[in-house]
Amino acid sequence: MLVRMGMFARGLLAAALLYACGGTQTQSTTGGGLEEAPPPRAAGPANARGDTEARATVGRAGGTFSLANGARLEIPSGALARDLEVSFGVGADGQAFGDREHQRAVGPMLNVEPALDSEGPPFVLSIPQLPIPNGWSDSDLAFAMEEVHDEQRAIDTLGTVTRWQFYSASVEGGRIVARTTGLMGHRVQFGVAR
Repeated sequence: MLVRMGMFARGLLAAALLYACGGTQTQSTTGGGLEEAPPPRAAGPANARGDTEARATVGRAGGTFSLANGARLEIPSGALARDLEVSFGVGADGQAFGDREHQRAVGPMLNVEPALDSEGPPFVLSIPQLPIPNGWSDSDLAFAMEEVHDEQRAIDTLGTVTRWQFYSASVEGGRIVARTTGLMGHRVQFGVAR
């Protein structure tokens, strides 16, 4: 009888320790071993803010990412088919608008990871409205997205060669806005282009 009570007490102690440590494990029905429980699903819209980066798990409910510089990424409800960890932040310097005669950058270089494809409404990227360079107008506003060309490959150890694709942007409610159903998982930037 004392042996059974000792085993019972050890079992209770092990359960209490597992509970106190916050661990959750489930019994596998196929292998007989223990495995980690799946992470919880995103329950509602995600909201993430950061100085130079905002990161959160986003599901079908969508979410909004905001940076200290005023940049914002909105993922509308229904855009994503599954939960994804998304990072929105300030990107490394680059030359999205490198042709000074025909292009000028307006706003910071940003980065969105991973690549996102909308199953429904478009993603909305925006920055606070900034002055447009002299000689340019709102109709020249553009949104540049860095993409890896299908035929490009890594060159030595320098990384993957990318190119910039330009899309239209507009001014709405004091912000420069772009709507897109796909983001390539690289840098993006607003500017003007002819």
